[in-house]
Amino acid sequence: MQKRRSSSRDEGHGSNSERYLLTYADLITLLLGLFVILYASAQVDNSKYKEYASAINKYFNSDAQPDKSNGVMPGQQGIPQPMFPAGAEKTLDQINQEVTEAMQDLTASGTVALERTPNGLTIRLSEKLLFDSGESEIQQGALRSLDSISAILRGIKQNIIVEGHTDDMPIRSFRYESNWHLSVQRALTVAYYCIRSGMPQTHLTISGYGSERPIASNDEAEGRARNRRVEINIKELPQNIPTDEGYITTEGETWTSDTATASDNR
Repeated sequence: MQKRRSSSRDEGHGSNSERYLLTYADLITLLLGLFVILYASAQVDNSKYKEYASAINKYFNSDAQPDKSNGVMPGQQGIPQPMFPAGAEKTLDQINQEVTEAMQDLTASGTVALERTPNGLTIRLSEKLLFDSGESEIQQGALRSLDSISAILRGIKQNIIVEGHTDDMPIRSFRYESNWHLSVQRALTVAYYCIRSGMPQTHLTISGYGSERPIASNDEAEGRARNRRVEINIKELPQNIPTDEGYITTEGETWTSDTATASDNR
């Protein structure tokens, strides 16, 4: 009886010791399936590969050129319309009249001032209209006014000078080290916005003067407020303006480097 029990115990122990073979076999089966899938996905269709290679080789090695199009996508033919329609040429008096009519409310409030001089026209835009104190980002309320001015100046042939001015109160911030930096950045910001709104840039000049050109006394707050401004000056082009062909002299002749060489040889 005792021997029978011991023999049955030994048989059970032997069967339990071989159970790992089941797990091992399952693992081998899964690995085999994985490698079969990887092998199948790595196979290349030789017939399609040869077709692709033959087509590419024929395209690059043949003398035949691909069909050339006219470079215009299907649809409406012709040159696309410009973003802004071309404006007409105007005299300084016409520009002055149009700006005066467009800026009536702002000139009445004192945020915009117009000055007609023998040499041109000056549009003064106050800091109150354009910027927050010590900043150069244009306020949303000023964009409509700048759009109107840009539309009036669109297409003119005169010289345009955008100037930035400040008062004499020192400024030193993280963004602007001095009033010079602030005045230049304000002029650049206004000019660039006007360019994007249609103002011509062929004869455009951008400059900053800091506090060096005041129009009022800096001893009082009202005067300092008037000095913080951006001016858009429109002037007639000088006779010696450079062109693609050279400089136009006062006698109406065109001066070029060839002209200078010829005169030197004399």
